[in-house]
Amino acid sequence: MKKIIRFGLPLLILVAIGGGWLLFHQQPQQQPTKPAKTAVKTKPKYRSLTRAELNRSPKLKYCSIVYYAIKHSKIQRWQEVSNFDLGWQLEQYPITDGTKVLVWPDMDIKKGAKLVQPNWFALSNTGNVTYHSFVVHSFRDDMTESTDLDTIIKQLNTDHAAMKVRHMLPNALIVAHKNTAN
Repeated sequence: MKKIIRFGLPLLILVAIGGGWLLFHQQPQQQPTKPAKTAVKTKPKYRSLTRAELNRSPKLKYCSIVYYAIKHSKIQRWQEVSNFDLGWQLEQYPITDGTKVLVWPDMDIKKGAKLVQPNWFALSNTGNVTYHSFVVHSFRDDMTESTDLDTIIKQLNTDHAAMKVRHMLPNALIVAHKNTAN
């Protein structure tokens, strides 16, 4: 027993000292630090206008046509409908080769306020668009300008205006008429 105490006790002390040293000096394992995540503002992905989308949504088609007239038409009077907050009342009439749409400035315009002939456009079944504007205080014919839906779509996508056009939808009211008016 003396032999065990003589060899065992120093060994036991040595193990206790070594274990204590390991316990107090060992670094706790830490997870590798990751850089703090910062809120990165990402732009929503731009969604272009397409002919298929315009064909599915007449309101979007009309808003695209009106936006193009406001931003790209050389007919000055189309600026009368450029208040995006008031919106537009779009009176739609079927015609032989498509649709005629009167564009009133203000989606809530009343019949009594419709005193002067509005700007209007004709949209053919093939996608041709002809803008018309009555020349106030004149006996001349309407001013006209022609384009087509593909040109309008291409220009609006070049301008990255698809989101602006989509934001027009709540402020556009379509009034559909059944009788034919040319």
